[in-house]
Amino acid sequence: MRGAPPWRLMNAAERRRYWWGHWRLGVPAAVTLGLLVVMTAPLMVSVPVFPELGLLSIFVWATFQPRLMAPWAAFLLGLLADLLFAQPLGVNATLFAAAAGFVRMFEARYGHHAHGFDWAVAGGVVMAFELLSWQLQALAGQPIPLAPLGWQVLTSIASYPLVVSLCAWAQRRAFGPEPGQGSGRL
Repeated sequence: MRGAPPWRLMNAAERRRYWWGHWRLGVPAAVTLGLLVVMTAPLMVSVPVFPELGLLSIFVWATFQPRLMAPWAAFLLGLLADLLFAQPLGVNATLFAAAAGFVRMFEARYGHHAHGFDWAVAGGVVMAFELLSWQLQALAGQPIPLAPLGWQVLTSIASYPLVVSLCAWAQRRAFGPEPGQGSGRL
């Protein structure tokens, strides 16, 4: 393998230091997992109005750091979401992986664009996610009404800038400022 460290020439401390230096690769998954846990907070309303924070996080990380949010990582996070939300196993896993794959293909084809355009695409992804989730839930024998999911779509679209800000903050903290961006302090 090219670029791989010469393992036989490294002592145990150097090997640990090498692997410990890769903790940053788990930052997107940790942020997404944290947002999934936040989604389990109890709300005193009768309709699902909590935004799809996990999906938005996967969208943002797949848009801006696609090598750190691969579809397989989104699939694993979706399995955890299914367990956290007591949904049929595989619903969120399938849809999270599909969303990450879609975003990667979309970005490879169209490149980077303005924040407003990303926000509109995220809104489309959220709507497609909710419709497909509704269908998959019904297919799994746990149908949910479609109308209340509209509120969840609206709150998800409205919370997109907050998720982008959180992910940008986490990226700056973990990876430092981009070259030419100064100290990275807000």
